[in-house]
Amino acid sequence: MKEQEAQLKQQLSLYMDKFEEFQSTLAKSNEVFSTFRQEMEKMTKKIKKLEKETTQWRTKWESNNQALLQMAEEKTLRDGHFKALQGKLELLERLCRALQKERNDLNNRLSLLQQQDHKGATPPPEGPEQDDSEGSQMIHGSPGFQEKSEILAVWPPWMN
Repeated sequence: MKEQEAQLKQQLSLYMDKFEEFQSTLAKSNEVFSTFRQEMEKMTKKIKKLEKETTQWRTKWESNNQALLQMAEEKTLRDGHFKALQGKLELLERLCRALQKERNDLNNRLSLLQQQDHKGATPPPEGPEQDDSEGSQMIHGSPGFQEKSEILAVWPPWMN
């Protein structure tokens, strides 16, 4: 019996050691588990924060992209308007040159007529070339006549 008691005490002490070892392992496991839980909570907070930032950046990107598209459309419209204005400017410059040439020609013609008047010369005979047809030829045959009609086609009505 004593032998059995000693054996049972040995077994009991062995079981107690194993139970203490089990309890310490369980305590360590609980510590690791609570540490892991805390880390998971921190990561969840970080993930939520990063998701918010991602949403903000995506919103900013979308609004900037929209603004960029709108600016590109406006630039396209302005480029077209600019080209149209350049064309009108070229037509106006050609018309101005043609009108200046016509004015100079008419001034030269007037000065010749005034010189002839001062010399007492008789006016040139009226014929088919000197008739009113020359005046109309001067207007319709002038180099800028076609350009004038082109400009008048694009000229704003309130400028007439």
